[in-house]
Amino acid sequence: MMGKGRFKYTMLLASLPAHPPQLFSVTQTPLSRIQLNKRLALLDMHDAEDLRRIEELLHWSQITHATDEFIIKKSVEVVDSINDHFLKQIIIWRLELRTLLSALRMRHAGVKKPPKNTFPGIGRWVEAIEKYWDKNDFGIGHRVTWIIPAQQLLMQNKSYELEKLLLDLVWHYYAEQCSQHYFDFPAVVIYVLRWDIANRWSHYNADEAIKRFDGLVDAGLEGFVVDF
Repeated sequence: MMGKGRFKYTMLLASLPAHPPQLFSVTQTPLSRIQLNKRLALLDMHDAEDLRRIEELLHWSQITHATDEFIIKKSVEVVDSINDHFLKQIIIWRLELRTLLSALRMRHAGVKKPPKNTFPGIGRWVEAIEKYWDKNDFGIGHRVTWIIPAQQLLMQNKSYELEKLLLDLVWHYYAEQCSQHYFDFPAVVIYVLRWDIANRWSHYNADEAIKRFDGLVDAGLEGFVVDF
């Protein structure tokens, strides 16, 4: 993006108040969604549509009874529709997070080791999940350092602590990624995704979080797809 378009996005991002370093210090979002949307009106039509698809995929708040097959199909469609390699990697990271969480929950619910090439997931960890189903960390704990703490919290039924762990994980992942982009469309996407996390935390209800986790009794991706 060059010339006038680059200036537009520089102006957009310069107008956005910064997110705080720590998620749990957030009591309200840096600006309202109405104010955010007014600034996002500067996006080109194609970029605005990409942002809409990304937000929709990573939240799915409108879906209540999606099947694993539908979720995977829709996820692949969205990833394929995004041309920017950096944004693809951010989306895939979140989908891999969902896949690992789904595997942890299925195993916790007593699901037996899935046959090869049958586990409903996305990304690089599916093979490890199937191969090392009976290992606490699916054999990847040295590469995915949060998985053992998450597995322990799940085993202890500490729903609130688990949700905080995951929210903080995503928050800091986005913070690390935003250091690679400043005044371009990927920077806008990261800002909006962090805004979504801040908005969720600012309206957080611990009792509802516990009910939400304790209610996830059906195995499959749909259990974790709404939130993570």
